[in-house]
Amino acid sequence: MNTRHVIELSPSGKTFEIGDELLLDAMLANGLSVPFSCRRGACGSCKVVVAQGEYRAKHLAPDAPAPCYPLAANEMLLCQSHACGDMRLEIPGWSLDTPVLMVEAQVVSKRALSPDIVELVVMPDRPLAVRAGQYLKFRLVDGDSRCFSIANLPADDDGRLVFQIRQVCGGLFSEVILGDLDAGDLLQLEGPFGACTWQDNDDAPVVLFATGTGYAGIKPILLTALARDVDVTLYWGGTQPADFYDGVFLNKAVIDHPRFHWHPVLASQGRVQEVALSHGHSWEAVQVYACGNGAMINQVRTECLEAGLPSHRFVAEAFVPSGLSSAGKAPKPLNPIWEKVGPRYSLDGMLAARAQSIRALAAIASQLRVGMTTGEALDMAAEQLQAMGASHTWHPTYIRFGDDTIRPSREGIDPQRRLRASDIVVVDLGPVWDGYEGDYGDTFVFGDSPLHLACKTALHEVFDETREAWLGGLTGRELYDYAEQSAVSKGWRLARNLAGHRLADFPHALFENKELADLEIPPSEMAWVLEIQLCHPTEPVGGFFEDMLMLHA
Repeated sequence: MNTRHVIELSPSGKTFEIGDELLLDAMLANGLSVPFSCRRGACGSCKVVVAQGEYRAKHLAPDAPAPCYPLAANEMLLCQSHACGDMRLEIPGWSLDTPVLMVEAQVVSKRALSPDIVELVVMPDRPLAVRAGQYLKFRLVDGDSRCFSIANLPADDDGRLVFQIRQVCGGLFSEVILGDLDAGDLLQLEGPFGACTWQDNDDAPVVLFATGTGYAGIKPILLTALARDVDVTLYWGGTQPADFYDGVFLNKAVIDHPRFHWHPVLASQGRVQEVALSHGHSWEAVQVYACGNGAMINQVRTECLEAGLPSHRFVAEAFVPSGLSSAGKAPKPLNPIWEKVGPRYSLDGMLAARAQSIRALAAIASQLRVGMTTGEALDMAAEQLQAMGASHTWHPTYIRFGDDTIRPSREGIDPQRRLRASDIVVVDLGPVWDGYEGDYGDTFVFGDSPLHLACKTALHEVFDETREAWLGGLTGRELYDYAEQSAVSKGWRLARNLAGHRLADFPHALFENKELADLEIPPSEMAWVLEIQLCHPTEPVGGFFEDMLMLHA
């Protein structure tokens, strides 16, 4: 008789029965959305805490590689474990309930903040987990949408959502729909989205930039900074005094919070970054957030970085009024067989995950130090990802120094190898942010070795050329044939074992896990990662770069 065991998942209290099958297989068969990826015990995505009960490890073949993910004494991997009796398990940082994406909201109030700015307050039909700085999409009847920043901290306002919306002449939503809204009317909202969110940086001084209603996206970050009592300065750009529609609140906040300062910057006075740069901030130590028009964001980024701001300390969201793709038009539908996604997949979620992964990579790279071991670098990276809000890593973090840069990701490395003064380094991240997979990797050069620098140059040239070829309609298989020819033409060898992969709402392995190099159709935008690993033909020197295939990266 097959003995059955009851497994309880904490804190949800959900239970299911299991026989002798692997715990991961049983949970998926019971419709439980648990994190997983590789099924080999390598990635650590399915790590759980054993709160109660006994288990036994899966029998591995004699030549199977040892798991590379460290486990505490009370942790196990679902893909490698069988229950020996009733158990209670905890999945840190993960909810078994599908996060809310579409909600219905009722209009609570509407009032004018200035001659052309309207405050709209709505109450969603269920609580939303909103991070300071995120936005929502307002779904329209024709299938289009409009994006508006959440201008408050809903958790502090009984769940209400506040929006500050500029009325645009001829605008479908802001002039027609908004004008007809009354208290009690219903709206369809989607989200929240966005990666321009509060970053926990040990109470570093905060500098905020906003133009127009970009202030709406900045205000929740300001409220968070005020609550933490950190030094915070706001520069808000406008064309006329009426544009600073929240001046009463800001002036009172200056009195209530001595460490807060704000500066209304009229166009006649110059650009917001010019005023900020004249005020003597210690740019190498501050955290910058910017929300507003794209030109302002690009200028602020460029000039603040030139003044000494580390790249990962710049967080921004260019305000885009509609929910279209990176090309400004709706992308083609995903292939229903090879490009399946989960219930929460969205382009906005994927873009936010990508942006946060790029920042995380820059933060980790900035902390690499000559003399540190690979093991120390991996520990540092894990701490950085956790501090930035990653719930999981859907594949292990890979960091390679020197000779190890030619090794494939699944091959073991020497954790005691030290970073040299003249060296080449690969960092490959696979974090999960808000239920979306981020994947980004790049190569960094320490010192001025011509061979190392040539590797990095060739690497990015091969990637860019292959991405351009993708725009021409090549299949996944043809893309890697093209990349191989491009690498050879530059005197390098393409490592075909790294063959690109899917990317989606986590876990994409639940829907499809095909490699890009085996794909016989042209890959869709924002559904695949293009991986390029180059190796020198004779020297132990390699480089790696990967990014999501996008029309405008």
